[in-house]
Amino acid sequence: MHRIWSVPELLSLIFGCFDDKSDILRCALVCRAFSTEAARLIWKQVEDFSQLLGCFPQETISIELSGDSYEENRTFRFLHLPHPSEWNRMRHRARMVKELTFSEFDNYDAVLEVIQRFKIDLAFPELMSLHLYISAAKRFQTFLPLFASSRLQELEINFEGLNDRLVNTAMEMLVAQAHPLRSLDLGAKSFPKLSQDCLVQILERSSSLDFLRLDLKTVHGEDVMEAVAHLPNLRNIRVEFDGGDGERIAYSPGFPSLVSFDMWAPYNSALATTRAITSLNMATLLVGVQNKPIEPPTSLFQAIGTMAGLNSITLRFLEYESLRWADANPILSLPSISRLDIWVGGTWMELDDEAVSVISRTWPNLTSLRLSGQSHLPESVTRPSLRGIAILLAGCPTLRDLGLEIDARAAQLRAALVNTPPASSKPRGSLMFDVKTSLVTPNSEAAIADYLWTLWPGEWGICSDWSGWEGDTWKSVRELLQEEDGDGEGEEEEGEGEEEEEEEGEGEEEGEGEEVGE
Repeated sequence: MHRIWSVPELLSLIFGCFDDKSDILRCALVCRAFSTEAARLIWKQVEDFSQLLGCFPQETISIELSGDSYEENRTFRFLHLPHPSEWNRMRHRARMVKELTFSEFDNYDAVLEVIQRFKIDLAFPELMSLHLYISAAKRFQTFLPLFASSRLQELEINFEGLNDRLVNTAMEMLVAQAHPLRSLDLGAKSFPKLSQDCLVQILERSSSLDFLRLDLKTVHGEDVMEAVAHLPNLRNIRVEFDGGDGERIAYSPGFPSLVSFDMWAPYNSALATTRAITSLNMATLLVGVQNKPIEPPTSLFQAIGTMAGLNSITLRFLEYESLRWADANPILSLPSISRLDIWVGGTWMELDDEAVSVISRTWPNLTSLRLSGQSHLPESVTRPSLRGIAILLAGCPTLRDLGLEIDARAAQLRAALVNTPPASSKPRGSLMFDVKTSLVTPNSEAAIADYLWTLWPGEWGICSDWSGWEGDTWKSVRELLQEEDGDGEGEEEEGEGEEEEEEEGEGEEEGEGEEVGE
């Protein structure tokens, strides 16, 4: 064999091109050099801790199944103490693991108890990413000593149970291990004061933390956010607080490097955190307001309006009955928005053609615009007309996703046809239009389809929330637009064929001219 195949870096690069582990396994059977490097890749990412137990023969370990087919639980037990050679095989595999996951449906308590009782020196020195989905009702903290010597940079840990003592013990261990984390994903149904203090200690010394997700009760997470705000390199954060309105109405200014902010919380907590963001790099913001505050959400829109670099805004008001577009006016100061999605738990706001015109002028680079609510709009509420849609599509040529209730009834349709813009000769891309419960008149589908095709000669996708004849009408509009798109493609192909025939004809004429010349 050529000595080039003895270069580990080259083999690792080649084997890394395989997407399927079975291909790497076949490579491992070629020779010793291939086997060594293939093993490193095979055991680099272990999606289930049980895979490591495959080094023990069936007569050494048992698996007890319980639960139903949807949530099948597995309990692992040693039938007798494994032989030292079997432990050595497991140690060898553990030393190669860089990412490890524990399933929430598996119970390894008995296995870990043997490891601790007999002081088995099992360690994961190369481990960098750990995902633990284990109920805290089990001996959760027994896992953590295995990773004391690891180089953990990414930790995902979820406490599903309500055992405060075990949660506190686990958090104290994490403080003692002092891993240099760059990513932390932490969730808990109960997170006592001692655990909160431990988390603050972890955050204070994790200056390199880039990603953070917290899923905690509101009263357990608010004080932690003060420490989060001072993380110098935090770029992505996802926070979910639950249970009661927030008591904190203000945080110290912070979040200096934040790029993406995703928070689901009571209004006070969401407002206080949004106001505290000082980063000039904010690009993506998602805020879900879980309760209905006394005052309109104008203050929240004002806080968002200070983030000059934002290009994507998603807002969810779960218990709001309705919103006023005037409340959202502060975000019109943001020049770079390409995606705007606002949803309320009740009915949507009144919106007219003038508001849609302002949107198109302010954000000409919009690719997605969704303004909607869960409940149907009353018929008396003002909606944008078809003319408003013409203004929007003309002003936002890159729009690809639109969710908006409009008024397409006969009177509005006639008014739009009077001012029909000239047909565009330039084909457009695809546009998904969710019309919700847009108003429509029976037997008007052909006229609406013709008008929309004039505005946007491209691939249309239309869906609605209607279930009666209105839904059938919008379905017919979609089908007619799809027929137009198909006819357009056929004409284009015919045009290309005619051009080819013309070119062939010109070629024949040139050939005849050459013969005559000769």
